[in-house]
Amino acid sequence: MKRVIIMGSPRSNGRSAHIAEMLFEANIDERPEDELFLVPISEIEVGPCIGCNACRQLTEVTFKDDEGNEVAEMRPRCVFDDDMQTLYDLLDDVDELTIVSPVYFSGAPAMLKCLLDRMQPYFWADTRKASKRPATLHVLGEGGDPHGYDPLVSEVKSSIACAGFRLERVFDWVGKVDENGEITAEATEIQLVAQQKEAPEQREGAKQKKERPKLDLSSGQKKGKRRG
Repeated sequence: MKRVIIMGSPRSNGRSAHIAEMLFEANIDERPEDELFLVPISEIEVGPCIGCNACRQLTEVTFKDDEGNEVAEMRPRCVFDDDMQTLYDLLDDVDELTIVSPVYFSGAPAMLKCLLDRMQPYFWADTRKASKRPATLHVLGEGGDPHGYDPLVSEVKSSIACAGFRLERVFDWVGKVDENGEITAEATEIQLVAQQKEAPEQREGAKQKKERPKLDLSSGQKKGKRRG
């Protein structure tokens, strides 16, 4: 098995870095036979996507197969020659992905967002329909933000799906790791259950049963059921 851990914080010695290192060491101890890669976003150069759409065209990539033979294939790649090229090769090859990230204003830090946006070549190659490999997200933060981190989960889930990964679990470390990297409480694990597709007649029935709110012109308020 080949696994990669992406540490998405711009800080090389913050909470996310400590948790990423802990996961790295734990994986080595528990699965010594596996190949494991740790990719700190703070130590690589990945520029932003500029929406040029040049990645619509596949690029010839040369690599060595398991027997050491040199093979050339057409694969999705960005035209920018930075460290993302190496990361593409890694993502193509690994069996499992882990992302460790702080939450910045409910979403991903800018450097990690650059990496996620650079998954665009996979979008054009339509690898979303391929069988998915498992992925896990660990969310870090000091705590206190009332807006949560749903946008971070959505950004990660959407971008890595294009590259052939399925986000299956989220570990909430927010407010549970101090500034020195010491764990003060166990993470809360959130299982992400894929929604099953409904038959057309089921969807139509649901639409008919749904209560539509009515506008009360006298008060300007909507009447109807409130969502909890």
